[in-house]
Amino acid sequence: MALSSVLALSSPGLADQEVRDVRFGVDVATTRVVIEISEPAEFRAFTLDGLSDRLVVDLPQARWSVANLASGEGVGHGLVDAFRFFDNSVSSSRVVFELDHPAVIVNQFALDPATPGGNHRLVIDMERASEGSFQTASGFDHTRAVSLDSLIAERVEAVYVPPQRERRVIVVDPGHGGRDPGSLGIHGTHEADVALEAARELRRQLEATGNYEVLLTRDRDVYPSWEQRVGVMAEARADLFISLHSDSSQNSNVRGAAVYTLNDRAENRARQRAREGANHTSQVDVNNILVELELREKRNQSSAFAEVLLEHLSSEGPLLANPHRQANLFVLLDSRVPAVLVEMGFLTNRTDEANLTSASFRRRQMSAIVSGIDDYFTNRGDEIFADRDMIALPAR
Repeated sequence: MALSSVLALSSPGLADQEVRDVRFGVDVATTRVVIEISEPAEFRAFTLDGLSDRLVVDLPQARWSVANLASGEGVGHGLVDAFRFFDNSVSSSRVVFELDHPAVIVNQFALDPATPGGNHRLVIDMERASEGSFQTASGFDHTRAVSLDSLIAERVEAVYVPPQRERRVIVVDPGHGGRDPGSLGIHGTHEADVALEAARELRRQLEATGNYEVLLTRDRDVYPSWEQRVGVMAEARADLFISLHSDSSQNSNVRGAAVYTLNDRAENRARQRAREGANHTSQVDVNNILVELELREKRNQSSAFAEVLLEHLSSEGPLLANPHRQANLFVLLDSRVPAVLVEMGFLTNRTDEANLTSASFRRRQMSAIVSGIDDYFTNRGDEIFADRDMIALPAR
């Protein structure tokens, strides 16, 4: 069974590659997908079944440069319902096409530019198929248990159920660090320092309940790579991932906390910061922390956690307007774990900066997060927390 197909062409420098157009042609039961790119490139097309049927086209790392589609999303045609562009990593990109009916790849090839100086074209022909034929041809093969782990690692596409254990595992990620200090406060406070102190306090309080094992992605002033941050979560088979940050604004009056999760169609500040030509360092706080959760039920769990978290955070300080914010970013962070990014306040606001550098405020704000985590697991029906009200927990 062919899981994927690869067309190899000469590869340009990564910085030269642009995706310039995505278009469709429809003929009865067949839909042609054409991706126009600036230079020849390797690509791999394959289908995936799961919560939704998808055609995935993997490309070298490229910039999205499609006129009138700055968000990286568009409406499909024929067998394609919609599509999204994802900047996977420093070496690859991906276009994911949501299918409105099972389909199989019947042909794929590359075409040189039609005119001198024109775009190169990657062509994939899809044909309507039965559900059985689609599952047989798709890359996520449910019958091949031996290779399941490698398929998950390669395509980040699996329903994840954490193992049963006495304590839930929480991964806390202090944003930035080392060569990347993050936002700068009006009194010189570094976001990386604030995030690390908050993460240590959150770990202390979570461990004091006896219900959690807590792992930090960093416990000193270093900058972990994306692989190291994700590796902590993947190796521990974590139950939750929480990234801690502090925000900044040109308007010093802006203050308050917010929680970010992921949503297919949201266009917001976090996404724009990643899209608007920012360099790698300035993208780290969002691009290399948040996850594009491919699986809808995991995205829903993240959203449910965010809502509970905000209820508790609101008791310890102001929230931004519309504090549950969403970003549509994709960076090969393990998609199986509910994940949120907490912006604890604004270092560019005098009051927020004073709070974020205050040990007493930090204790209260992290206590609110602990309460939110407790309630999330209780609402989910976790047996560990079924009798939580009968247990006397240590003071926070």
